[in-house]
Amino acid sequence: MSTAVHKDFHGAMSYGLTFLQRQYGDREMEDYLRQVGRVVYSPLSRALRERGLVALEEHWRRIFTLEGGDFDLRYEGEALVLEVRRCPAIHHMRQRGYHVADRYCEHTRLVNDEICRAAGYQASVQYDQAAGRCIQRFWRP
Repeated sequence: MSTAVHKDFHGAMSYGLTFLQRQYGDREMEDYLRQVGRVVYSPLSRALRERGLVALEEHWRRIFTLEGGDFDLRYEGEALVLEVRRCPAIHHMRQRGYHVADRYCEHTRLVNDEICRAAGYQASVQYDQAAGRCIQRFWRP
């Protein structure tokens, strides 16, 4: 597996989300993101189903370490909590002058929902896009 990080992907995705929302509306944009969660992240859903929350913990630790995010991963009872204090995607886009889609952080909620749903888990995201922070929670109902 390559460890190369191409942060400009976030800028491209932001422009793509803006296009989808303007051209087709919120619902189509959301449907697209849910499909990404189901299809692109199906291996992660499978790992979550088979190995439990440790699979998500390993995934997020690897991603946020590679991207240089300021984050914390911890367990609160039976829930895995990912606290992002400095989102590497938001920071990179702002630093490079990319447009940040109005609903950029919604992709996190929608994709996480689909990853978790396929594995019998649930997810929540509380985000502050302006501050580039969020708290994501994952648990088995």
